[in-house]
Amino acid sequence: MGNRIKKNLCALLCTSLFGIANLLPTAAYAAKPIPFEVLTERTHKPTLFTQGLLVDGDHFYESSGLYNQSLLVTYPIAEPASAWAKISAPFTKKQTIPARYFAEGLALLGDKLYLLTWQEQTLLIYDKTTLNYLESISYKGEGWGLTTDGKQLIRSDGSDTLYFHNATDFAVTKMLKVTDAGVAVSQLNELEFADGFLWANIWYKDRILKIDPATGHVVGEMNLAALKQNLKLNNSEQVLNGIAWDEKQKAFWITGKNWPKMFLIRINL
Repeated sequence: MGNRIKKNLCALLCTSLFGIANLLPTAAYAAKPIPFEVLTERTHKPTLFTQGLLVDGDHFYESSGLYNQSLLVTYPIAEPASAWAKISAPFTKKQTIPARYFAEGLALLGDKLYLLTWQEQTLLIYDKTTLNYLESISYKGEGWGLTTDGKQLIRSDGSDTLYFHNATDFAVTKMLKVTDAGVAVSQLNELEFADGFLWANIWYKDRILKIDPATGHVVGEMNLAALKQNLKLNNSEQVLNGIAWDEKQKAFWITGKNWPKMFLIRINL
């Protein structure tokens, strides 16, 4: 979910309320807290308005949003030694997204990258190796987060529903309601699939939920509020929005929109 360009006063008010709510004390949730430790951190280009993040081999793939600014990039996980080189290091590859699209969630399946667009109802498909555009597919509804279980693509649209899609034609094959102790959980955004579970963050919240893909039940959550506070961010739009499973490390890389850092965190169970 991106920095939505509001069309009326009501929409602007809703955004303000979301920001205010994020400053209030965290409510008690039914989901069991998931303990974790920070293994390491690395720089993240603060110019990236992170929408989708994933790891493949020794590289990150990331989509960055906003109209007239959307990008698809890839860069190595390993960083150069010097502080200046870390900041100035170029992307391995970069693909500019047409100005009419607001890039959203990103998933890799086979040798293709699948990129959602926010309100354009268009799935953009790119070659993993070159980042060259291949084709597009139309779909109904908004696009927020995207991941894959290795067979299907799984999309969020900001509601309490996740949509499972056939990768060939993006037809919906299944709809899954997400609930926490029977209460619907909306504003589902960035998605990742790891160790047989879906992981999702909530727009404007510092929580990552662990979701059973068979039932939609939230079975645990990570609270990253303290981690975010250490960054001393000064913009309400700099929200948590990047979850990438690193199979080699058996840990998650997490970041946010315009964050200056990325963190590798490992669950302690």
